[in-house]
Amino acid sequence: MGKAEKKQQQQEVQNLIPGLPDEIAMECLIRVPYKFHNDLKSVCQRWLNLISSHSFYRERIRSGKAEHLVCQVQPLPLSPPNPKDSSSATTHLVSDSAAKITSTKKDQQQDDDDHELHQQRQEVHRTPLQYGLTIFNASNGTWERIRPHVGRIPMFCQCVAVPASRKLLLIGGWDPITLEPVPDVYVLDMVNNSSRWRRAKPMSVARSFFACAVVGALTVCVAGGHDGQKNALKSAEVYDVEADEWRMLPEMDEERDECQGVCLEGDRFFVVSGYGTESQGRFKPDAECYDPTTGSWSKFDHVWPFPSLSPRGSTATITSNRLQQHQWLWFLGKEQQQNGEVVEGKIVSSIVPLPKSVTEGSSSPCVSVTTLHNSQQQQKVFVMTGNGGRGCSSSSALSSFICNECEGEGAFIMERDMSNGNIKWDHVHLPVGFSGFPCSASFLLI
Repeated sequence: MGKAEKKQQQQEVQNLIPGLPDEIAMECLIRVPYKFHNDLKSVCQRWLNLISSHSFYRERIRSGKAEHLVCQVQPLPLSPPNPKDSSSATTHLVSDSAAKITSTKKDQQQDDDDHELHQQRQEVHRTPLQYGLTIFNASNGTWERIRPHVGRIPMFCQCVAVPASRKLLLIGGWDPITLEPVPDVYVLDMVNNSSRWRRAKPMSVARSFFACAVVGALTVCVAGGHDGQKNALKSAEVYDVEADEWRMLPEMDEERDECQGVCLEGDRFFVVSGYGTESQGRFKPDAECYDPTTGSWSKFDHVWPFPSLSPRGSTATITSNRLQQHQWLWFLGKEQQQNGEVVEGKIVSSIVPLPKSVTEGSSSPCVSVTTLHNSQQQQKVFVMTGNGGRGCSSSSALSSFICNECEGEGAFIMERDMSNGNIKWDHVHLPVGFSGFPCSASFLLI
């Protein structure tokens, strides 16, 4: 073999794909769906290094090949026993004792079966509700669930996506057994190890129902919520994702439980509404804003006009360069839609009417929203509701939302044309086992 041939073979071995220039090989690899990336890493060291790098995912985004992942903390399905199939029900839930019934009398057999079924249903109600992380791939319409390896996911924890590091954080919430607030933090690296959670440094204060938002590139701010005695909190702190360190911030002026966290202008952290310990359920109309430049809080009035409604979950932040304003979208029920638009400084709050199939059964449905896409031409938001169900309406006006193969009708993608304000709703297929209403949701582009 000549020197030229040996040199060519060595070059091909070093290439990402033998026989192809690296530029062409990269174009091939960035098109591989995200769910196969762990398999690609096992091919060779060069592929492992490439697909573990953030530059690879930046190239996927630049080329338009990145996938839109909606990450939701959902209750795991826990089905009650089926009286028509007691053996399968008991295997799934608690025990197989129903198979051990020995009575030969038909009436006694039925009585024993009924008693067994009653005991199993009681056992289901006594079982602590368990949560899992659901990933909805909005690019290809698939659903999957990631179960934690570090214990139970806390109830009502905040699911926070950090786009710059492509990590998911689960913060705070309730212990599912004691129902006490926890300071726990779990991290899932979606690039380097998307199947293993790690326990991160906990918050300084155990809290639940608090405001939370990614501020800047790699920090997360939290504020308010309540402690183990259900006292509303004024405290706030900030988490450095890369350093795995928490730092206390100055306290807010007021206690704020069940508040909403919003980041505007890149690094300003807004804590919207909430209520105090002595005014539970009466939501404040104002917000407090933390400015990291000055290290202090300031108050904004007339931000939330609904004193009996929490802003948590039903709102989405949209940054817009139009007139240097920032849009905050509210997905609310029929009773609130008449309020229209609220303008406070650079913040424009717009109410987006929900589909009729959502509001028909409830004037104030439970809604969880996640921003998918935002540009000068179009906005996309994933919306999941808590009162959808197959066959909830037979109206011909709603026929476009009905899916005969779907577990429920409670998931949609809203598209808004920014040139004319027109809104289009697309129904999202919701498979069996994924219809539980999410307590928190966030979004990653991978």
